[in-house]
Amino acid sequence: MSRPQLASAAREDGATGPASCTPRLALLAEEPPTSAAAPPDRDAEIAQAPRPVVAERGLGVRRGPLLAVCGCCGGAGASTLAYLVALAAARKRSEPVLVADTGGTGGGLAYFAGVVAPQSLAEIAESLAAGLAPGRPFATASDGLRVLATGPRFAAGCTREGVEVVLDDARVAHSLTVVDCGTLTREADQIALANASHIAWVLPATRSGVRRASRTLDAINPQMYGREVVVARRDEREAKAALADLKQIASARHAPLILVPNLPDLGTANATDALETAQVSLQAIHGLLER
Repeated sequence: MSRPQLASAAREDGATGPASCTPRLALLAEEPPTSAAAPPDRDAEIAQAPRPVVAERGLGVRRGPLLAVCGCCGGAGASTLAYLVALAAARKRSEPVLVADTGGTGGGLAYFAGVVAPQSLAEIAESLAAGLAPGRPFATASDGLRVLATGPRFAAGCTREGVEVVLDDARVAHSLTVVDCGTLTREADQIALANASHIAWVLPATRSGVRRASRTLDAINPQMYGREVVVARRDEREAKAALADLKQIASARHAPLILVPNLPDLGTANATDALETAQVSLQAIHGLLER
């Protein structure tokens, strides 16, 4: 599959925002086409192409949503939120749900889920680029949640095309795909963000969290109107942020603000308790994914 064909599937929905004269992290993998010619029939391409990664036969070409969970600063809790969103969906849906990260030295997602995948998303992308079959890529947790995440490891770079293929396969094979994008410091995280159908920006609901998140979000362009949400997670270890400041951050992104109460440490606490604590917040996020 050629690079232009891959780019045509990178983003199928979400509007672009105004152009900027300052360097920013773009949410789009490619600029939208400007010619009046009909776009390539991506569904026909997928129907004809083999699905060697995470897609399964008989599922057709309908894509489920891809939620990119992005921490606006260190310690925001992106891994925790990504896992809880996916776990809540897996316990309610009859169709499979996938949660993934892109690898790296964190390993939090696999730790929370209690299972480890053979390869990270970025490593699978590299295998595809080398013409190698990755085999079964994900591990399955006891509650049925599919996990594409490894323990801590140092990983090399990845190819954009390979990551996009893996993500597109994931959307075909799953009713929901949730990707923990960390703090967007790795190239694979930024590629996942560019290919997302929905975005959750996560920050601690603290004074320092507001200051750091504001700087990060000012560097993100364009906006995905109606497809973003700002999630402020209560952190009792620091001074609480003013609600007006949190609302201002969400308003600047034209996104709803969702407040998450202080959550137990998923490394030591029962995940069911965390789901109950965050129940209202998770329902609001799942509501966004239905749009």
